[in-house]
Amino acid sequence: MKFTIIATVLSMAAFAIAAPIAGEEIAARQNHGMCVKGSPGKVEQIENC
Repeated sequence: MKFTIIATVLSMAAFAIAAPIAGEEIAARQNHGMCVKGSPGKVEQIENC
């Protein structure tokens, strides 16, 4: 029983460490160099930015 609790805590800690790194990588991939603005229901490109 104690092993299960320890294993659960360790796996949760591993996800907590890995999650912010994955978020930063995704944000870097999604930056295409375009300036856009969002409004409900649509995304518009900002000209001459």
